[in-house]
Amino acid sequence: MIHKTFTVILTSVVLCGLIALAVLGHVLTTAASSSLPCVLLVDDDQDSPDVRTYYTSALDELGATYYVWDVAGQGSPSASDLMGYRMVIWFTGYPRSDTFTSANEAAVATYLDAKGRFCLVSEDYLYERGLNSFGLSRLRIGSYTSDVNRTDPVGNGGHPVGNGLGPYSLTAPDGWPGDLYTDNVNNGGG
Repeated sequence: MIHKTFTVILTSVVLCGLIALAVLGHVLTTAASSSLPCVLLVDDDQDSPDVRTYYTSALDELGATYYVWDVAGQGSPSASDLMGYRMVIWFTGYPRSDTFTSANEAAVATYLDAKGRFCLVSEDYLYERGLNSFGLSRLRIGSYTSDVNRTDPVGNGGHPVGNGLGPYSLTAPDGWPGDLYTDNVNNGGG
């Protein structure tokens, strides 16, 4: 079986849902059988608003097997909790603080070292954490411009995953309390 690893840099809930469909389609059709579901969906949106159904609907449409880890009820997953899943999708929704912490970065780094696949969807990860070593080395972000508020995102041209994607019409999910603070993110290689 041939496995390819791609880094996907996404900046909004709706955009990730669209790109995750394309990426997950390949991952799900090439993944080997496992006793665990294929995807671990980490719900870290603090239900403010609750955007989980945007992700579960996309995964259901793909016929993907998944388990939802709700950070509000279960606490943050450890590295060992992430192991065994072919892909982890972690979304933070609208909350701007107390989501995807340095401890979460460490757990995900360990998971990635074990050849895991990871997708982070967070409106303000870069605003809150800045471009730190995790963003540079694990998410492979080269640079970013914060809060450009684009509603017509496109994939990174020339990148195996992002090339040819978009533009998409980006709208806020139901119950979103404010503006969409999207960022321009540039690939740092890989």
